[in-house]
Amino acid sequence: MPSLRLRHHNDCPRCPVIGAEDIPGEEYYQILSLRFNVTLAKKLSARHDLTRVEPSALSRWLEHARILESHVWHLPLNAGHGIMVTLPAGCGMPLVDGNHRAARALRLGEDFFAAVLSEDETHELLRMSMNPAIADHYWKRLLASKPHADDR
Repeated sequence: MPSLRLRHHNDCPRCPVIGAEDIPGEEYYQILSLRFNVTLAKKLSARHDLTRVEPSALSRWLEHARILESHVWHLPLNAGHGIMVTLPAGCGMPLVDGNHRAARALRLGEDFFAAVLSEDETHELLRMSMNPAIADHYWKRLLASKPHADDR
């Protein structure tokens, strides 16, 4: 029996797979050892007000994010906002959903908005996204860490 050959829209590895719109799957964002379930992040942030992200902060964050430049221009103009989490001890506020949308807004000189999860919500999300004991271990390590001088 021949195997089903699926391909991505626009032949872009970041775009959805053609014909796979109804195939359930979880999306995760990983930064260092922290793993965030994007579907759960969307649920937790659904009732949050949106916050405008300062372009300079966005630019600094995107220097560290993996951006596929060609994918930035595949996004629809009304692609929506992002989701930021708040790490403890001033360790930062990474964007766990919307990096390519943020890059597009920055390149076009447009405002970018994000729903921002509090530290408690971020910890809860982390515990739901990965093994709770491992999440707690990394959270405690973050609590004990000191932020970098240029992140203050």
